[in-house]
Amino acid sequence: MYQLTSQYRRILFIIVILCFGLTDLHHVSSKDKPADKKNLAAEMVRLPFVPPEKAASTLTVQKGFQMQLSAAEPMVSDPLSACFDENGWMFVTEMHGYPFSYDKTKLNPAGGGKKEAGIVRLLIDENHDGVMDKSYVYADKLNWPTSVCCYNGGVFVVAPPNLHYFKDTNGDHIADIREIVLSGFDRGNVQAIANSLIWGLDNHIYFVGGLNGGDLIHRGKKLFKGRGSAIRFNPEKEIFKQVAGRSQFGMSFDDWGNRFTCSNSSHIRQVVYDEKYLNRNPYFSVSGIERSIAAEGAAAPVFRKSPAEPWRVVRTRRRNADPRYKNLSGSERVPIGFFTSATSVSVYRGSAYPEEFRGNAFIGDVGGNLIHRKILTQGDNSLIATRADKNVEFVASSDTWFRPLNYVNAPDGTLYVLDMYRETIEHPYSIPEDIKSFLRLESGDDRGRIWRLVSPEMKKYPVLNLGKMTDSELVKQLNSDNSWNRETAQRLLVQRKAVAVSNELIHHFHTTKIPLGRLHILYTLQGLNKLNVDILEVGLNDPHPGIREHSLKLAEKYLKNSHGLSLAVLKMVNDPDKRVKKQFAFALGEMPEKESIQGLEKLFAEAASDNGLRVAWLSSVYPVMDQLSLKLLDEVKPDSGTAQKRFLAELVGMIASKKENRGTLSFLAKLAGMKSELADKQIYLVAIGKGLSRNGQSISKLINSVDQDSKLFKLMSQLFETAIEQAEDDSLSANKRLAAVKLLAFGNYSDVSETLIELFEPSVQKELQIESIKSLSEYNEKEVGVELLSAWRGFTPSVRREVLDKMVQRKERILYLLDSVEQKRLQASEIERDKQQLLVNHPQKDIREKARKIFGSSTSESRGKIVSLYEKSLEKIGVAKKGYELYKKHCSNCHKYNKEGHQVGPDLVSVTNKSPNDLIIAILDPNKEAQPAFLTYSIATTQAKLFSGIIASETGASIVLKRAEGKQDSILRSNIESMVSNGKSLMPEGLEKELSIEQMADIIAFIKNIKAPVNSAPVNK
Repeated sequence: MYQLTSQYRRILFIIVILCFGLTDLHHVSSKDKPADKKNLAAEMVRLPFVPPEKAASTLTVQKGFQMQLSAAEPMVSDPLSACFDENGWMFVTEMHGYPFSYDKTKLNPAGGGKKEAGIVRLLIDENHDGVMDKSYVYADKLNWPTSVCCYNGGVFVVAPPNLHYFKDTNGDHIADIREIVLSGFDRGNVQAIANSLIWGLDNHIYFVGGLNGGDLIHRGKKLFKGRGSAIRFNPEKEIFKQVAGRSQFGMSFDDWGNRFTCSNSSHIRQVVYDEKYLNRNPYFSVSGIERSIAAEGAAAPVFRKSPAEPWRVVRTRRRNADPRYKNLSGSERVPIGFFTSATSVSVYRGSAYPEEFRGNAFIGDVGGNLIHRKILTQGDNSLIATRADKNVEFVASSDTWFRPLNYVNAPDGTLYVLDMYRETIEHPYSIPEDIKSFLRLESGDDRGRIWRLVSPEMKKYPVLNLGKMTDSELVKQLNSDNSWNRETAQRLLVQRKAVAVSNELIHHFHTTKIPLGRLHILYTLQGLNKLNVDILEVGLNDPHPGIREHSLKLAEKYLKNSHGLSLAVLKMVNDPDKRVKKQFAFALGEMPEKESIQGLEKLFAEAASDNGLRVAWLSSVYPVMDQLSLKLLDEVKPDSGTAQKRFLAELVGMIASKKENRGTLSFLAKLAGMKSELADKQIYLVAIGKGLSRNGQSISKLINSVDQDSKLFKLMSQLFETAIEQAEDDSLSANKRLAAVKLLAFGNYSDVSETLIELFEPSVQKELQIESIKSLSEYNEKEVGVELLSAWRGFTPSVRREVLDKMVQRKERILYLLDSVEQKRLQASEIERDKQQLLVNHPQKDIREKARKIFGSSTSESRGKIVSLYEKSLEKIGVAKKGYELYKKHCSNCHKYNKEGHQVGPDLVSVTNKSPNDLIIAILDPNKEAQPAFLTYSIATTQAKLFSGIIASETGASIVLKRAEGKQDSILRSNIESMVSNGKSLMPEGLEKELSIEQMADIIAFIKNIKAPVNSAPVNK
């Protein structure tokens, strides 16, 4: 568990004051007001660049390491990504068009940026001393080239809107083959475009599809709609698939194939589940496919060495020169902040540095002119990334032009750092217009540096030309302790279709003592289609858990046709390693039914209390879930524990989601005949009811379809009668009544509605009121909306929120809600802002127009005028304690602070670096620079329900939307009728209706007081 020392807390406290201009713990100074133009011009002195030959002196590097200059302008400029080919040559993309688009976009409405200004450069270090000797323009006339990856003597290059392939066939170091492989990547936001091509262990290339999305076309044929996910493709056959991994800029693998992503304010995330497994079960919806693994929190503290640029001083009102702080020591004046511009999480996989650095993650914060280092360790269900350097960064520069954007594992075992070297790196939209007029935002587009990170007594690793090696020589390179050698050798053997060395590969697999060597041999054999059952059985018994895990993964395609291999896999049910156990659970979904049921049954109890196993188990159970549910109902006794009951209920809910009801009826018949309490049966019945509702059915309809003289009909009728009695019996415990009320969501409306409506009374405890509202809302009857609003006056705020949630999910209820506001039965101000925004941007025209007539005054007024009006709050002294109370009332539904609130929108820590003026804009004009990851979507289902929220996760089977209070709605793709982006931020407009200018000052004071998390840990369960 990460904790701050008392000394660190003291320094943090002082520095927060220094950086953010707080007069004390409770006030924002009235001096922090916008400067007039005359003063602004005087302050906006541009800091000069540092010449390449002097740049190393600006860098402070930990552990005795040094940054050695490998290339600089004019040899290279604006480097954004790079890769080394089999000859040891470096290909670099140069993005000279940053930050403006040549075409008009929402964030760049004027257009006019450089067109086709990007290039791919080839750099050659002839004597392998780490300094580049020759430079060639390999390919030019590209738009925003963000990434490059070597393949088959050429390179793939992402340059939105296209994915290109370039190759030099005549040896002049200039590509004569120029192909557009894929097109359609959107360019709306320069900081959300496709990027990060990277070679995967499985002989495929991965890259980030970009948060902008786009309608993708493969060589003239429609492919799929990109929506922020990663993309994986076979480079030979050009078969593309979407996979999990939403990232802003950067993606990386470690030695064992774990994949990492990042975004501006979430500096290291892990893709925990392979999406191919989650797509196997069309009725299983899962969230948390990727998660932050940073022990210090997503927007962790960083320690910059560089001074604040003059424009940033103005923007953030830093007052380090204030006389009140003149006696502080130099160390206490070091500015501290949080990750706000994290890029290119990269795992060091070389062999040149001491062992303690192998597997470390390096992440740049380009706004802070620094490189952060993380140590990765295994947690319960993901890795945990912990700060490696206490209270300092591994590399920090005093030069504000230093922009470490990317990292490359090199042929000599070192890490190369790509420094875009720009005067300003921020998106133009995030800089106030009056300040922007003094800046040249393209300054540095003719400069750039590439650094080689070297350590004391660094191991001298020879740079080998793998391109000239024979196939047999490449086989030996699979045992190299340097990742570039292993990966390049594997890639070349697969590209060459070197099947003649299959026996050599198998021999080395049996004899090598290097686990990573065995790993690459397995995947090389796979790429050559020479992997066989005998090798896999050996791999399943390997002493290294990583080999066992990957052997399980590779064995899956053989399990249906190899009884011996299936039996060998079944023996792994008790494997001591958690990762192997999870992969075993995934493999069960590829086995013959008999063996699959056997393994799933043995694993059930353990999977019920382990989330990683649970996900794997449920993804595998689809082919056998009907028969397995009946077996498990016999095993799960009333005293088995809540976890097992809930787990079985989740399975039963998936069965009920199917359009074919045979499995559901069988389970109901067995359940109804069991001698147990209603509360024990309720958990399964509610799950069945929810599952049936996904395809427009209900328990009552299903039961009414069977013979009314049957035992099942009579038993189920008795169950609902008992549920009504228990819901009305105020002498029973709250839990028993809640269980009964939940069941009443799935009976006959005429039988249950009166009971549910009676529970709306103010005398009924809140939890029962809310559950009754939820249950009544499950019915489609027209009068439901009327009943939900009938007791509105007596509902508390939390109950009202639940009512509004249910009112906006169906069209007839929405129209009644709008009529009620129009006729003054409800006040417009009683409708929460997020619901107003949903309605005024509703996908259905009649609702949208009606809502805009009613709520138009709340959202139509010029945002710019409102922001200008509220800038008066900068002249006020804000009280942080009052701001905290306002946060709880107005912001906690979507933002978390310590243990309060809900993490739906951006982490509040990540915005503390914003100036008070920028915070006003973010609060009152949230759509001015809405991040793509927080744009809302509306999904209409075939059951006439409407859901709205940001995409929390998506697979081929389902989409999970997240909304206020952290509530999530999981929608099966088979139930989606339409899905549209509203183009609006999750944060609604109109907060000025609820906050005075004085209160805005309090809110800003509260935000400015937020400190780094003291006790944070990654989500790991």
